[in-house]
Amino acid sequence: MTEATFSPTALSAPRRALWCRTTLTIYGLVMIVFGVVALLAPLLATYAASVTFGAVLLASGLLGAAMLILDWRTEAFVWRAVWSVIAIIGGLCIVIHPWPGALALTLVLGASLIAQGLVAVTHAFAHRGHKNCPWGQMAFAGVVSALLGALLIWALPHAGIVVPGVFLALNLVTFGLSLIALAFAKRGVAS
Repeated sequence: MTEATFSPTALSAPRRALWCRTTLTIYGLVMIVFGVVALLAPLLATYAASVTFGAVLLASGLLGAAMLILDWRTEAFVWRAVWSVIAIIGGLCIVIHPWPGALALTLVLGASLIAQGLVAVTHAFAHRGHKNCPWGQMAFAGVVSALLGALLIWALPHAGIVVPGVFLALNLVTFGLSLIALAFAKRGVAS
């Protein structure tokens, strides 16, 4: 069998549609499972998100510092160096002390949920005229995401350590449900 037969672009239109629906359904189910697990263990979800955020911030700072070492004549050297130092120190602080870092994560998570929700709602309304597009489910998931983000920021600092994990879980579940709705809508288009 050649490598081209595994590529979704090399498949016939009905098989490509089936592959797309299957992929969206599996992706949606995985997001729902992750959401349910995070809902059952919100402290663990908050801890994991905080450590991941710290590790990404630390890696960003280290990579930025390495790039500056390799190209020390770059434009805005001082600003890039300052960013790298801040990212390294912030990332180390969050990785070493993830629970206090959860407060910063709560603010970042709230802002990103609001942004994700606004983008999803805008995308849904932009596609509401398309036939068989589940724009209503997409808009609902976006509104839920934006509301969760706003509630999270509003509840600071009393949001506690559990709330980010619960909100992240609910966001994962609604995102997974919207992916599955999209997969079923694609089934109607292919028929």
